[in-house]
Amino acid sequence: MKKLHVALDLETIAQAEKVLAEVGPYVDIIEIGTPLMISEGAQAVKEIKDLYPDKEVFADIKIMDGGQPMSDVAFKAGADMVSVLGASEDATIKEVIENAKKYNGKVLVDMCSVKNIAERAKTVDEWGPDYICVHVGYDIQNTGVSPIEEVKFLKGTKSKTAAAGGIKLSTFEDACKADIDDVVVGGGLAKVDNPGEVAKKMYEIIGQYR
Repeated sequence: MKKLHVALDLETIAQAEKVLAEVGPYVDIIEIGTPLMISEGAQAVKEIKDLYPDKEVFADIKIMDGGQPMSDVAFKAGADMVSVLGASEDATIKEVIENAKKYNGKVLVDMCSVKNIAERAKTVDEWGPDYICVHVGYDIQNTGVSPIEEVKFLKGTKSKTAAAGGIKLSTFEDACKADIDDVVVGGGLAKVDNPGEVAKKMYEIIGQYR
């Protein structure tokens, strides 16, 4: 089933809770974005999971090294899923995937800044992550690169697919039509004036493709 995933790339738990009060009923995955993780730490994971125990809470900690201790912090705080960078060492990715099993947790491998996505995805897929994510980084979203287009590089992988980076209401249906299991929306939900209305529309759109 396709999932609607809100990325809370905010600075405070209070800001996150304000957005979630409106979008919470419509989303499947709640992401504690990297800025929020840096600002508030694992406490953000704990508080959001306590408020939304029935939602998947994803700690976007972008692990690059220290796979086991880094993922431990997030899983112990209540995260259901963590991210590890596809550009990190093979050993690190494997360690995160193995460690997640102790917590019955999930792992998303983020391909942000990976030059040959298709080749790396094929390798990573063999290790059994839950998701492989094509991700157009924030700093290059104005270049016209689209994660909806890049998902083609994940064709043939057994892992579920995710796409992130600049997806908003105007492009959301295109994302739902594509071979994407986890549609990640950041500023397109968390930084609009009417997040509840937008989330409801996205919920209705994705429902047509489930």
